[in-house]
This record gives sequence, C-alpha cells and structure tokens, in this order.
Amino acid sequence: MQMDKLEAGEYILARPVLQPLDIHLAVQALQEGSSPGEIYVDDRHEPMSAFARTMGRYFLSGVSDNDEFNLAVKARFDERIYPEALEREEDGFTLYYAPDGWGEVIKEVILRDKHPIEDRRLYYRFKKLKHEWRAMIAEGFSLLAVDRSLLEGKTLENLDNLKAEMQSERPSVEAFLEKSFGYCVRHENELVAWCLSEYNSGGRCEVGIETQEDYRRRGLATITTSALVERALKEGITEIGWHCYAGNEASIATALAAGFEKVGEYPTYWGMFDEKLSRAVNGNVCFEHQEYREAVGWYEKAMEVGEVPVWVAWNTACAYAHLDQKEKTFNYISLAVEQRFRDIEFIKTSRHFIKWHATKEWSTLLSRLEAG
Repeated sequence: MQMDKLEAGEYILARPVLQPLDIHLAVQALQEGSSPGEIYVDDRHEPMSAFARTMGRYFLSGVSDNDEFNLAVKARFDERIYPEALEREEDGFTLYYAPDGWGEVIKEVILRDKHPIEDRRLYYRFKKLKHEWRAMIAEGFSLLAVDRSLLEGKTLENLDNLKAEMQSERPSVEAFLEKSFGYCVRHENELVAWCLSEYNSGGRCEVGIETQEDYRRRGLATITTSALVERALKEGITEIGWHCYAGNEASIATALAAGFEKVGEYPTYWGMFDEKLSRAVNGNVCFEHQEYREAVGWYEKAMEVGEVPVWVAWNTACAYAHLDQKEKTFNYISLAVEQRFRDIEFIKTSRHFIKWHATKEWSTLLSRLEAG
C-alpha cells in the first residue's frame, strides 16, 4: 500500500492535487505551516491523490480511483487515527473531499464498517455589513476583544470553553493570540458569546461562532461577527468565509444577518470514533428523518456493543412510540429511568407519549418517578 508522508518543506508538491479543496482555508493554512497537521500523497515525485489532516479535520483530493492509495488511507484510519483518537478521548471527526467521486470510495472502502454519516455543507462569503451593530448591544452587556487581558480574568465563567475554541484550529492559546483574533460578549461575570477568526492566511480568514444556550436569539452572534468582520477588513483581509451544515438554520440565519452570502455547497462525511456512539448517532439521524424503524435498529445495535449514554434508551423509547409499540416504548422509558433519567416534567410534557397518558402503564411510570 503506497502513501508517502511529505515533510513540511515538501507541501508545495501537493498543492496542485489539493487545489479542488481551496474553499477550505484550513488546507491552505496547513500548507503554509500556520496550522499543524500532515499531508500524504500517493507518489511524492508525481502526486495524483492526497490525504491531509489538521486539527480533527481530514481531507481527500485528486484521483479517487487509486486503489492502492485508498487502501493505505483506510489502514491509516484503522491502525492510527481511530485508536489514537479513542486514547485521547476525542469525540468525532469530519472528512471533506473533492471531487465528488471520493464519496463512494469513502463509504465503501476508506470508512467501511465505520458508519460515516453523509451530509451537505454550505459556504458563505462576507459581502456587506447590514446592521449598525454597536447600537444592538443591550444594557448590561459589553463587547470585549479576545486578548491577553481578557484571558487573565480567571474567574470569568466559560473562559475555559473560549480557550478550547481558540485551540480548535491552533495548537495553543499563544498561537491563536499571535495569528488570529476575536470578540466576545460579557454579561455580568459570564462570557456568553464569541466569534473568532480561523485559519488566517493569505488575505483570507474564516469565522467560528458560539453563543451560550440561554443567550441565543438576542443578536449576540450578529454583534460579535460584525465586530470581527470590521477588524478583519481593517487588517487587509479581503475574503471572510463561513462554513455550516445545510440543516443548521440558526447558523445560516446568523450568516445572512451579518452580511454574508451563499457562494457554494459541498458534500462531506462525519462520524464518531467510539463504535457505540457512532451507531447511536446514526440512530439520531434516522430519527430526524422520521425513519423510526431504522432508528431503533441503530440504537439497539449501540446498546449491544456496551454501556451507552442515557439518551440512547430515551430516544429508543421515543422511536418505538412513533411505531405504536407500547410495550417496547415503556420498557425503554423504564430503562432510561433506571439509568437515572429523572426529569419528571420533561417526561410528562414529551410529545412522543401523549397518546398513552390515559393508560395504566403511564400512571404506574409517573407514580414510580414521584416516589423517587
């Protein structure tokens, strides 16, 4: 199986092969050495296929019917990527590719038996600010630059989460402060929203945002993004990109509100390293598409592998409810309760079980919960 690892000084050899992935600034940052990772090619003297990794993101490009190279990439996932990720307790990964011919190869060869989930992502590019965003900052809230002085406020809530985001595409906080920038919103002693530049490279950057759940739908993401965009333009950055999943309506709405426009769409695969979670998440995808029989199949396969989070039993009960299988529904609700799922109000108000509220089983379940 042929796959050559390039040294940093050789990354230029892979540039023509990786060109179809230009929409992903992470690939350019990797080639320039500003983002850590690895690049492999089928032949360093005349590369036709390439596999790259940077900070939990994986990329395939070039000729997709290169069987020997494809098997080498598969071996890399099987023997190194998965075991090492599990040892580090990493959750999951995303695999990007171009051209589209890689999709079938990924599913049938490279990630065969790994249960990858096929998805679509959108790419937006900044065009023009739409709001006087400074006037949107409500009383009691303040906009702060993400800098050393902010990070010295060790008692701030969510500071560790912010630092983790700063290191999602940089090897350290220090590297982020040196090469990237960002803004956050503070309310009282809590950081409630932030927007960070990502992969700053060659007059380009991308945007990463986060808003704490209790503070969403208040325009905070628009504020932080607008502040970041203004700074990026002042620093000579001419292309500001925004990636999100096609089903992420909140992210799409924020991008549009902040003055971005859609310029592209592309396929991707994502997955979980842990076998149990991989099966369970596939169940969630089926559930979202109202494929309830397929969903329970995935959930039960997950439970066969070993101990799973309590939400798996709960979701299995919900799926069986949609299949009108009362006995199995209550069996899995009971299993969730045994696993310490004790949110009585959430159970009472769940829309999935309304049709059985008048049954003896429901009364027995509520009595059991209320008794503790």
